[in-house]
Amino acid sequence: MNKKVLLMLISTLLIGGNAIAADVEVPQESASPSVRYAKIQYTAKEFRNSLDSLDKKFMNLNVSAAYQDMAELIADSENNDYYLMLLADKATGLGFYDLANRAFSKISDSEIAKLDYENTHKLFFPKYKMTSQELIALSEACSNIEHNDRSAEAIKDILDNIKNIESNDYANYVLAMGYMKLEDIDNAKKHIQAAIATNPENLNYKILQSQVIASTKKNRKSLKLVKETKKMDIGYYPIKKQVDSNEEFIKYKTEKQPWLKDYHLGYYYYLKEDNSKALRILQSAISKNNSRNAVLYSLMSRIYIKNGDFEKANSVATKAYNYNLSNINTLLSLGDVAYANNKYKQALKYYKKAAQSRSSVTEAKLKLADTYSKLNNTKTSNSIYQKIVKSDNTAYEAYYHIALNDPDAELSYLKKSVAINPNFKDGWIDLSRIMIENGNLAQAKKYLENAYYIDGNDFRYYYYQSLLLKKTEELNKIK
Repeated sequence: MNKKVLLMLISTLLIGGNAIAADVEVPQESASPSVRYAKIQYTAKEFRNSLDSLDKKFMNLNVSAAYQDMAELIADSENNDYYLMLLADKATGLGFYDLANRAFSKISDSEIAKLDYENTHKLFFPKYKMTSQELIALSEACSNIEHNDRSAEAIKDILDNIKNIESNDYANYVLAMGYMKLEDIDNAKKHIQAAIATNPENLNYKILQSQVIASTKKNRKSLKLVKETKKMDIGYYPIKKQVDSNEEFIKYKTEKQPWLKDYHLGYYYYLKEDNSKALRILQSAISKNNSRNAVLYSLMSRIYIKNGDFEKANSVATKAYNYNLSNINTLLSLGDVAYANNKYKQALKYYKKAAQSRSSVTEAKLKLADTYSKLNNTKTSNSIYQKIVKSDNTAYEAYYHIALNDPDAELSYLKKSVAINPNFKDGWIDLSRIMIENGNLAQAKKYLENAYYIDGNDFRYYYYQSLLLKKTEELNKIK
């Protein structure tokens, strides 16, 4: 994004206006409804229930009502940037691009919202401009295709009612989805190619294209397309997760060996945060072949770690380690078990091996740095964190740790961590701490609400909430 567009975006967000940077091509919404919504201060539970209700309406083909609910939620959430970011991402996922723009326009802190805004517009928005009515019609088609087994009807509705289909990249994408569901691969291929010809940077289009090609049994080509998406400049963690999960799905589709197919499918559900389904698939693939089992056990151990079941994680990771001393998932799991038991020198041994392995990932380096920090070797840990952010622009945890070690840059780096991953509760909690220390109690309350929405069981929320109440009472006594 050039400087002119960036300055326009920042000024727009700061004043809370409805204008979007003129140089960014986005769909135009029709005139806003005349209804004026009463502003509601949602609790985390109420907001989550509202999103669930909206999803149910969308899936049950009550798309116009879902659209209206989304508009109301955006209007009511104008004082909570985190909720607005969630709504912008949700609206984008449902095809309500005009409402996504509206949500972005109401965000007050451009420092936190910039990465979401830039990546979402660059990687997901259509090039062809549509009215709200056209977007709703195409969203109804998506609901029919994805949730109601009515792909043929959806395709007919689009062909009969949507104008200028040949130049409408989003309509071609939805048509490709429908034909793909009907296993009409030739038409799916035709329409996804038409969408990409108009909008070659759109990540949704590229992901669907890789899946269409995988269905033609052209495995090398589909895997090449996956590699291309992996090389895209993505600076927003939730989007990066989509790319990673699609990689495992394509590997599942193209793999010939049944047990490896199950491994990749299990990995796909693990990345999708469906741990119970991932475990069932992996457990069903266990056989008498111990070398194969080692790979399956290695991933199972990561899932047990995620579930907080360190005993099972240690058991299966140990089995895997006995057959493969270099599997990164095994090494990470054994390191996590040792770390959880405060055996930091033992954890360091496993994390070092993981960080040096050929398949080394950011996670291994982060854990290595965390362990050095626990061993009071802050110089080494800080050096590793600095190296990580230079090589991985989605390493939100590294930015977080750099913030905690640099008081002068703490606020900006903490904002950077939640800008990369808005669902990072540690970042929000420490932002609330800074706001309490600075006497900005209203902002501290908002940041704490964000952390509670993500995880209502974190003890730090209750600690800072009590501190916030105490500070508020002290100020009221002074007044």
